[in-house]
Amino acid sequence: MTLYNHTTNQGNQPWVDVVNCLVRESTYVLDGLLYQDAPPIKEHYVDTGGFTELLFGLFMLLGFRFAPRLRDLSDQTLYRPRKHTDYGVLTPVLKKDIREDLIVRHWDDMNRLAASLKDGLVRPSLVVSKLQAMQRQNPLQQAIQELGRLGKTGHILHYVDDPPFRRRVLVGLNKGETLHSLARDIVFGHQGRFPDRSYEAQLNRASALSLVINAIVVWNTRHFERARTKLSEQGEEIEDSVWQHLSPLVWKHINLVGSYHFTDVQLEGEFRPLREVEGRLAGRTKQGEQSQNSVSKQSLTPAVQEMGSIPEEAVLETNEEESLRLSLTQLSLLQEPEETS
Repeated sequence: MTLYNHTTNQGNQPWVDVVNCLVRESTYVLDGLLYQDAPPIKEHYVDTGGFTELLFGLFMLLGFRFAPRLRDLSDQTLYRPRKHTDYGVLTPVLKKDIREDLIVRHWDDMNRLAASLKDGLVRPSLVVSKLQAMQRQNPLQQAIQELGRLGKTGHILHYVDDPPFRRRVLVGLNKGETLHSLARDIVFGHQGRFPDRSYEAQLNRASALSLVINAIVVWNTRHFERARTKLSEQGEEIEDSVWQHLSPLVWKHINLVGSYHFTDVQLEGEFRPLREVEGRLAGRTKQGEQSQNSVSKQSLTPAVQEMGSIPEEAVLETNEEESLRLSLTQLSLLQEPEETS
């Protein structure tokens, strides 16, 4: 068995399930999209193991955007939507034709299946496993696969032609990997192994792990807001573009092992006070000393100034490095004391 979960772009985990590790993970992808309480999904990222042409077709019918990162793109077959049509520079790479008549003939059946999935009348993983087992016998499966081939072709062309889209897919998948690292650190005692035999007990343990992960994400998110307010009160505004690149999936400041002490705790409302970073104070002191040195230098005789002159390029470089160092130390306000958990 293994845990299959979904991670949002905000870092939380809206869905987790215990699945058979011998079955391809693409079988369970739709379970998490249709049976969870997260906001509506716009794009869903998976690796090659979570991709099939059948799944592409189901995503199109359900109104989700499927964005897998495919391995060996050159080995994927691209399809022509219409026969005997000139597609310009794309004509050499479009190898096969889509069976449009098959899609039209079973269009109503495909939409009825999609409606049943959305209404929760049947579990998606069960439908996907049955359709994959009848790959060469079921015309409905073949029609959905033809529709999926059309979606796969459009996705690959978009993936190759749009670098920001490729980066968005990569960032989304990296968040999932970071969440897995956090989960491994939390369950350090059993090294990620569940000793329970029944599905209910395994799911309870997986749900408890998901609850701890989401609690850490919420805790970090609230402290990000406190740090932003603190910096704003000190007159140090940070652009919104910087906060967009911060992830709540960080846990080095959280005590996952050892003892916890809750005595003699000084709180500001519901939280510990944010600590003042010594580096920022030292930076301001150093900056003041540089200003004094600059004033003293102006009072020297021209001869002494010429002997101890500093190249203008070096002064500019020093100022840029100091500015960058101060900007980085500002973000240290987001960290809590080491004993906080």
